[in-house]
Amino acid sequence: MATYAEVKKEYERRHQLWQQSTHQVLRRLRVLNALDYRQMGAGDLLEHATDEERGNLAVILGVNAGAGPSAIVDALRKAGSHGLMSAIRGGYVPYEEVVKDVARKLGAKAVGENMPAADLEKHAVGAALEQMLAKASPDERMAMLAELAKGQTTSSTGLMTATGGLVLANLSGFGLYMAASSSLAAITGAVGLTLPFAVYTGLSSVLGVVTGPVGWAALALAAIFKFGGAEYKKTVPGVIAIASCRARLIASREDEMDKLHKQQAVLEQAGQRLSVLASFVARMGQAEQPYSVPRSSVPW
Repeated sequence: MATYAEVKKEYERRHQLWQQSTHQVLRRLRVLNALDYRQMGAGDLLEHATDEERGNLAVILGVNAGAGPSAIVDALRKAGSHGLMSAIRGGYVPYEEVVKDVARKLGAKAVGENMPAADLEKHAVGAALEQMLAKASPDERMAMLAELAKGQTTSSTGLMTATGGLVLANLSGFGLYMAASSSLAAITGAVGLTLPFAVYTGLSSVLGVVTGPVGWAALALAAIFKFGGAEYKKTVPGVIAIASCRARLIASREDEMDKLHKQQAVLEQAGQRLSVLASFVARMGQAEQPYSVPRSSVPW
């Protein structure tokens, strides 16, 4: 048998836990809703990067290991600045100009003048990925796309059958992060950089075959010698590194929000069950004399 006091106490305990969990979920959702990584400038984005991501960028750009986001972005802007443009602007070119330049040099198509940095970064990653896929055999290409498909949050069918620039259009979530970080590993290896912190290695077995010294070294050297205004050994991997960081943050945010929304749905169902228990407790409390009921009759 269960007494009124016992049932009421259990209801209050469950209700308190439910409220705490609900408030935690709502608070975290508010925080994540305010974090629009797609619209963030490079400096603000790197405030949310890991120490390892900033450390890799410091090595790429030749700045102090403990350099902060502003110093890292300034170093990248400096590396991507042309003398004339710097004189006209009275300083280094904006980060968006550097990304646009890198995307175009990697062969990206449809790069717009007023395109946001996040879109420019994605085009740069797509162009880099196409360079890798173009040098791959059919079997190697399928192996790479199969690995990328594992990171997709949506169906990977379109990715596996995509050709040309359509691979980029079909990349999302952790698939884009994998493409960016794998491209970064290939590029830094081609230009002779050894990063202190490992980037994504999920494609390492394929990268060793597809992105050997011939492919990426040719790409890097062509850019460096044909376009002497920018330090492409810094700007190309620097932009791809930031693109990788942005893709990771976006994918992680989306993944966490999806889990929180599922948790929210579970809590809503729990709240409905609690409301039934609350009504039961209220009816018991309205009795003139406290009484007990069979435990099996309580809507626990």
